[in-house]
Amino acid sequence: MARENEEDKQEKELEEEEKEVEKGEKEMSEEEGEVDEVKGEEEHPPEETDETCKEEPGEGGPEEKEDKEDEAEVPLPETDELSTSRMFTTGGRILLISILLTSVLYVLATTGIGNLAWPGSAQGNLVKLEGEVVGSKLIGQSFSSDKYFHPRPSSKNYDGMDSGSANLSLENEKLTRRATEILEKLKEDGVSPEEVPVSFVTESGSALDPHIVPESAYLQVPRVSEATGIDPERLKELIDENTQGKFLGLYGLERVKVLALNIEIEKILESG
Repeated sequence: MARENEEDKQEKELEEEEKEVEKGEKEMSEEEGEVDEVKGEEEHPPEETDETCKEEPGEGGPEEKEDKEDEAEVPLPETDELSTSRMFTTGGRILLISILLTSVLYVLATTGIGNLAWPGSAQGNLVKLEGEVVGSKLIGQSFSSDKYFHPRPSSKNYDGMDSGSANLSLENEKLTRRATEILEKLKEDGVSPEEVPVSFVTESGSALDPHIVPESAYLQVPRVSEATGIDPERLKELIDENTQGKFLGLYGLERVKVLALNIEIEKILESG
């Protein structure tokens, strides 16, 4: 009996050992399975769900979403703050200030400075005789009387508001007819056509030239002397006194101021 008990006891111990071995193997297999699952997740990350796809990158949590909603709900300014009447009022003020600065104050300032610094030029270089304006130093005028020196011809009749030469060509009939009339009149005074400068039978580029060359003035001395009784030598002296030289001694031509010359003749005639 004792032997049977010992055998039963040994069998139970063997069974327990087998169970413990099986249990250990099971635990080891479970641990190996968990390790494989972790490796599989690292190699194949889980796919994004619909909820994660809907979230935009850079969005924060619920607090940030609430802040954005608050910013979106900021009320816009009311329409009366940007009314049309206010815009028209502002634009009108700017317009009035611009007109005042550019059309009033600027003109007054430039006119005042000009009259102080260059009084003659600012007033148009007007020429006065006994307090009365008789012409301008810059614009010629027609003299038809024989007692005065005549200027160059002008197709604009020396109108300062309509300057500009007719620009007639050498073959133009109008230019030929005008030059012929001037030459014939000078011929009657004893002047041959060869002595007449070209400038005396042609007009300037502006048709307003107030000057003639000295040669054109000397040609008229016999006529003016006969009409006024003034000695020819005295007339030549007046021509020399009213002759301007070349600009800087280099540019342009010598020229005689016709208006100034005729004013001197008028003074001599009045003094009698």
